[in-house]
Amino acid sequence: MQFHLNYSPKPSDAKIDHQQKIMLIGSCFAENMGEYLHDHRFNTLLNPNGILFNPISIYKALINCIENKTMEDALILKRNDLFFSFLHHSSLFSQNKNELSLQINAIQTKTNAFLKEADLLIITFGTAHVYKHKQLKNVVANCHKQPATDFEKKLLYVEEIVSEYKSLIQALKKFNPKIKIIFTVSPVKYLKDGVEENNLSKATLLLAINELKKETNVSYFPAYELVNDDLRDYRFYKEDLAHPNEQAIEYVWEKFADTYFTNETKQLNKEIASIVSSEKHTLLFPESEEAKLFTSNLEKKKRELKGRFPFLEI
Repeated sequence: MQFHLNYSPKPSDAKIDHQQKIMLIGSCFAENMGEYLHDHRFNTLLNPNGILFNPISIYKALINCIENKTMEDALILKRNDLFFSFLHHSSLFSQNKNELSLQINAIQTKTNAFLKEADLLIITFGTAHVYKHKQLKNVVANCHKQPATDFEKKLLYVEEIVSEYKSLIQALKKFNPKIKIIFTVSPVKYLKDGVEENNLSKATLLLAINELKKETNVSYFPAYELVNDDLRDYRFYKEDLAHPNEQAIEYVWEKFADTYFTNETKQLNKEIASIVSSEKHTLLFPESEEAKLFTSNLEKKKRELKGRFPFLEI
């Protein structure tokens, strides 16, 4: 009996290898794929602004990065004894307002330099719902537990997303002519919005990306479809029934590998994974001869791999 489609995306002509620079930005599913890439020692920069969910906040983050724009004081708020930014995830904070600005500006400068040299940008949309701060008249990346009355919630139109991203893609290509762009839609369900609202949101994102594919030179990886239409079972979700579990994430990673990696890259991934697994191994008796031999063999493997692939950070 067959319990899922076993759908495989068409292999891409544009291949990804360990010598490329890859930036990932967007929802928590971007984090999942970014962690897999990092664990396999790809040269990655993951969500410098923290997790971003909606297309407008991702757009602003990338435009600000291209322009290397400094942080605006008006977009910094104080909650209890901590300072946060309306353009960033709550993982970026400080006890001092100026320190937060300096921290954000330093990240921006680093991101600007990385994006200028990047070979690939992977953008993951999470939701088409946005929250606009009424007083600031700005779509925020995170409400930071501020009163709901401070915000206006709205579902973006397909045309809004397409218009913003056509201009963004032009700016990106001018900033870095060699960059390739892959869009994905997160399979994470935003059930707090409601089931119907979540589906409308995902449909909006998919339609927008489809229009961008027609009008610009970008591609799409079907992470959303792999979980929702291929696996299509709540066994592949965590207990909240919203986030894909490790099985589902690994399944999508394998499909991503089949789509973008050559056989040589896959083989290198296996060797790296073996070394990384050994590095995580806990030695109960580190002074024993057995432990010393284990460590010695591991270092030898790393030296040999580095000798064959000098560009690897291993």
